[in-house]
Amino acid sequence: MGRIVLLEEHVVNKIAAGEVIERPASIVKELVENSIDAGSTRIEICITDGGFSEITVSDNGSGIAPDDAVFAFERHATSKIKNAADLENVLTLGFRGEALSSIAAVSRLNLRTRTADSVSGTGLDIEGGNVLKNYDTASPQGTILTIRDLFFNTPARRKHMKTPNVEAGHVSDVINKFAMGYPEISFQLKTNGRLILKTPAKGNLRNSIAAVYGTETAREMLALEGANDTTELRGYIGKPSLSRASRHYQTIYINGRFVRNRIISEAVEKAYHSMLMTGRYPVFIVKIGLNPSEIDVNVHPAKTEVRILDNTDLAGFITEEVSRVLSESRLIPAAVFPKKMFPGITPVKPVQQSWQAESIGLASSKVSETPRAEYCSDENFSAELKTAVTGIAAPEQGFPSLKPLGQINGTFIAAQGDDGMYLIDQHAAHERILYEKFMARPDEHTVSEQLLFPVTLELTHQEVQTLNENILSLTDLGFVVEHFGGDSFIIRAIPAAIIENGAKEIFLDLLDYFSHNRNTISGKTLKEKLLITMACKSAIKAGDRLGMQETESLLSQLAETRNPYTCPHGRPTLVHFSGYDLEKMFKRVL
Repeated sequence: MGRIVLLEEHVVNKIAAGEVIERPASIVKELVENSIDAGSTRIEICITDGGFSEITVSDNGSGIAPDDAVFAFERHATSKIKNAADLENVLTLGFRGEALSSIAAVSRLNLRTRTADSVSGTGLDIEGGNVLKNYDTASPQGTILTIRDLFFNTPARRKHMKTPNVEAGHVSDVINKFAMGYPEISFQLKTNGRLILKTPAKGNLRNSIAAVYGTETAREMLALEGANDTTELRGYIGKPSLSRASRHYQTIYINGRFVRNRIISEAVEKAYHSMLMTGRYPVFIVKIGLNPSEIDVNVHPAKTEVRILDNTDLAGFITEEVSRVLSESRLIPAAVFPKKMFPGITPVKPVQQSWQAESIGLASSKVSETPRAEYCSDENFSAELKTAVTGIAAPEQGFPSLKPLGQINGTFIAAQGDDGMYLIDQHAAHERILYEKFMARPDEHTVSEQLLFPVTLELTHQEVQTLNENILSLTDLGFVVEHFGGDSFIIRAIPAAIIENGAKEIFLDLLDYFSHNRNTISGKTLKEKLLITMACKSAIKAGDRLGMQETESLLSQLAETRNPYTCPHGRPTLVHFSGYDLEKMFKRVL
């Protein structure tokens, strides 16, 4: 007797629901996508108990015709595609026709809908996939779908869900993505009767960013817009100071569809190279327009992943455009006010160029005269901007023209600009200068130079193993190392840019880097790691006193770097106190 049987329809629907409906947020996503495809300009979402007790999605879209209402809940019933060829040019968010049947299979569902040319609306009551009632009803134009008792007939699924608060958070995240993806649509989200989000249908993406992330974040975002023969790119990218500890704040849309794509994320992150500290990620909202035939949107049940025909060209274009915006923008973070301001300021005395300035590579020159851009003051923002933002000024352009005033504790430089006061970390600033100098001619700075007095090393057994495994790489970097017996070694030559008394520390740092990054180091990455380390060890330190010429030279050279706003480790080189900030601190303004 055969063992293969055809499953009953209601069992098939429950299985399909398991693939499409992972949690309440999955339902909200599918229903909102249908509302967007219906041409809605207003979509309201209400959930109770994280969506388990009730989910209601209301829109003012085109509605469902009476003859189509019941048919819409059949498996794979769709108006979006007619045949397999249509899958190559999908322009809508929904297209497979599986969401409504899957949702109805695991809930008690009520539908009310009306099209513009219908006198009355259509109502449906469905329970566990079975239509209980089909009737005429009063209804505004559009569609109202209410889902109650989610997973009532699949208790095992319900048991493995998170708490209502956690699930409500997932729903909120989904709506945030839609709000930023479609700023021309008004979204409203309520949880247990409390308004969580409301966006204006103004078509301004920065408005939606402010509604989702707050006005302070919206202020620190930079507009992104570019195009080539195959791609349209727009959106907003965060200044490096907005970085986060995860990629959760990275939002990608392709042809209006929110997707997760590691290649695109890494393409954006590549543009922030040396601007962010290790373990930090940029914030961005990126919208990409591609020919529908160049992507496959049918590779994931929840449609959150797509396959792109040519990832390489797309990634290169994205990196190039993000790099351009960052290079054209002033990326100075606003200062965070400490309780006690400016202890230990010492005046800078105008002195002759000292031996110290010469040894650290600071030549005497004038500070660059970059024109001042208009400062975006708090007057442009109001408390009501949680739901709307207007008047956000364009980001400042270029490095500011700075006049040094003095040093603070021999570590920070206080300087005056046209738009307020700046504090500069002298070590971070010089580190950036040296890093870019080294990177401009890396081979020149890693050529070997013999030491007059070789450096002796006593290594641990693990360090000896690491040295033996990476001796060729160290040789390529300019180190000449000889075995001296046992666990002892001698460094006879070092890269040209290393200060001799720092050779041992840098060499041991590299061994440590090798031991923690096995099998992930390319030659280019390794050389950059060495140059960063050399820049750090060679730069002026906290506590070094600088004369006026040295200070001016430092600021002048910093202004001429490609990225003057962070050291190569991603720490800020300077922070800004606006005139308004200073007046507010001293209670001159309230």
